[in-house]
Amino acid sequence: MTLPDYRPPSDQRASVAAALSPLFVLLAFTLLVSRVIDPDTGFAVFLACTVWVCFEMHDYQRRIDAFNAEYVEHHLAWRSSATLEALVSAPNVHAPTREFVQRFLAAGRVLLRDGQSV
Repeated sequence: MTLPDYRPPSDQRASVAAALSPLFVLLAFTLLVSRVIDPDTGFAVFLACTVWVCFEMHDYQRRIDAFNAEYVEHHLAWRSSATLEALVSAPNVHAPTREFVQRFLAAGRVLLRDGQSV
């Protein structure tokens, strides 16, 4: 008996948004200073980039929290703490799986949101 590997959703979309939006804002600022675009357009680009990053970060957080809740419900909640400790102490356990289960056990078998600590 083994635990399935803990493979949370990818953060690629949020990373792309966080990396590209400052470049778009910088480009809009440069075009604004050189008077190629109007201030309203520059502000609209800034606002759009801000909304884009906030949306992608919120979507990633929602997806990872849903994944964690599903993982706990299907694989951890019905097993005892001793069984979980024995399963993650095996040498062939995927490192992120071991870390996630150990955080779950350290929190008193309570699912914490991503990034929360006890």
